[in-house]
Amino acid sequence: MTRLIPFVAAAFLVAGCVTSQNEPGRAPTASGSIEAYLAELNDDNFSGVVMVAKDFVPFATKATGYADRARGAPNATITPFNIAEITKLFTAVAVGQLVDQGKVSIGDPLTKYLPTYPHAPGDQITIAMLLAQTAGTGNYENDPGYLRVRDSFESVADLLGAVNTAVAPGMVPGKTFSFSDTGYLLLGAVIEKASGRDYYEYMDNEVFAKAGVAAGFLHNSDDELKDRGFALGYQPDGSKNWSSLPVRGTPAAGAYATAPDLLSLHKALASGALVKPETQKRLVLLPPASGQTSPGISSGVFTGNDAGASAVFAMTPTGYTVIVLANVGSVATPIADKILTLVP
Repeated sequence: MTRLIPFVAAAFLVAGCVTSQNEPGRAPTASGSIEAYLAELNDDNFSGVVMVAKDFVPFATKATGYADRARGAPNATITPFNIAEITKLFTAVAVGQLVDQGKVSIGDPLTKYLPTYPHAPGDQITIAMLLAQTAGTGNYENDPGYLRVRDSFESVADLLGAVNTAVAPGMVPGKTFSFSDTGYLLLGAVIEKASGRDYYEYMDNEVFAKAGVAAGFLHNSDDELKDRGFALGYQPDGSKNWSSLPVRGTPAAGAYATAPDLLSLHKALASGALVKPETQKRLVLLPPASGQTSPGISSGVFTGNDAGASAVFAMTPTGYTVIVLANVGSVATPIADKILTLVP
């Protein structure tokens, strides 16, 4: 599931290579420690890409393993990976853009945009609650209706029409945090209503393109991903993860991005080119730790994990970017956690 942790005081090559540069302002001790750690990663213990940058300039990268094992195609720094639930960050960016345009207010009730949603809970659910996953909605992947349309849906409306989007029994909107992909599916519908555009078209042209992300939402098929050089996802038994993937990503999960794509996103956020800095701080995806103030999407650690995919995208207030993308599950977080202990 996606995780956001606020920070407190505390040249692209292909597989098997580590790069390092000596830019002014980069802490040499941190650089050396990170490069030494990346040198320990190899085809036997990691399949993916790591990139570490300071002030948006990469100083250490590593790519190991294979994007397509059958063809012997290696992972490269420019290989697109499934970023799993980090997709939620891009959906939040779209909401932030609409806030900046005056088309959405994060305090608005859901029923302002989706008037057919049941009013008893819908009038209590706000856009902010959907972003922060406190609205009480569940996860559509557990809904039988999702399985019926998973391999064929073409729009957010197709998904919404197939699954139960109600507040889960015993949940009260705004009271409790609970991971909710359904909440982000509803945000996709809000984006469509407020912008007057299809969610996927809006994301392609207003978010991915402006953030410098070339991949985005593509159909999950062997031919589609193989022809474009995407990393195919692998299960622990070596099989591909197609049986569990939807036909395409959703507002909650399943977009594709390269490490340079995510570095470009960090730069676009830091410059205010995508969303105003003051708005970014209001886009809280997860509740902050006790006694802390959330930085919204201006900094933090975002993670995603799925069958055959794991990813971490970290933006620190000190100007570091840490990106770990893998085409196997559950490996990105421990690598990123180690690197984050090494940056100032």
